[in-house]
Amino acid sequence: MELDIDVDETLDKTRDFLEKDLGELASLADRDVTSLSSPQLSFSCSHGGTKQADDILIDHWSADIALTAIHAAVHHIPNEEHERDIFIQCYFMHRTDKEMIDRFVISRSSLRRRKNRALVEFARRLDVQKNNPNHNCDWLESLVVK
Repeated sequence: MELDIDVDETLDKTRDFLEKDLGELASLADRDVTSLSSPQLSFSCSHGGTKQADDILIDHWSADIALTAIHAAVHHIPNEEHERDIFIQCYFMHRTDKEMIDRFVISRSSLRRRKNRALVEFARRLDVQKNNPNHNCDWLESLVVK
């Protein structure tokens, strides 16, 4: 792991984001988190509720843009030891450790190492993607802790 970041804090912050905030962003964007597992992210828009139409569109657009950056970050994680696949299976498809151990034919400790590498790589790549002018979501908090 890299020495220029606090790996443990970055891992905690990234896990927290994926377990709590990602679902809320997906809901605001009228998406299911599993849609992020696809190599291509499709766009759809449906709204309801009691908010003003302009507020709903702003929330939807902001969340959709954030999900686009998240999707790009995930799909740029190197996959040399299935880190990207493991990340997607764990955080988007909600597979259990046992299911992934069986699927990738690896030990529990190998799975943990690969998940941690993928989490740190995701945090780093999300920082790049959120500042990409195509995504325009620099309002997302950095998951990398220095």
